[in-house]
Amino acid sequence: MEGLQTVPFAYRVLAIDDSPHFRILMTKLLKRFGFETVETAENGKVGIQKVESFKPHVVFLDGIMPEIDGLTTLRSIKGLSPRTIVVVTSSLSERDKVLQFKESGADFYLMKPFEEAKFQEVAQKVVNTLEVRAKES
Repeated sequence: MEGLQTVPFAYRVLAIDDSPHFRILMTKLLKRFGFETVETAENGKVGIQKVESFKPHVVFLDGIMPEIDGLTTLRSIKGLSPRTIVVVTSSLSERDKVLQFKESGADFYLMKPFEEAKFQEVAQKVVNTLEVRAKES
């Protein structure tokens, strides 16, 4: 597959997931599609710390994690950095759970497991959103 249309500068991306396998997969996919600066976190607590220090443009956030769950992590991220784009990646498909994530500030929702094409589609929407925001500032 080819990369995303354009990545005008190196967006910082953080992938927060308790699965080491999924963090590796996300890093590979993100780099394949043109995101050069990718960091990972193994749980919500570490993820929130990395949002403060790494200041990512985009966070891919697992909805179900031990210690601090995805919803609590999402609310903390949006409290610290409201403009950070958050893509919730989760196997949760219950309508009210998805609504809770949306109401708490999730920009996109990516159902696990996902096809590479679906990931690329969401990643392109993220880049489009970032480009629009860059023109507005």
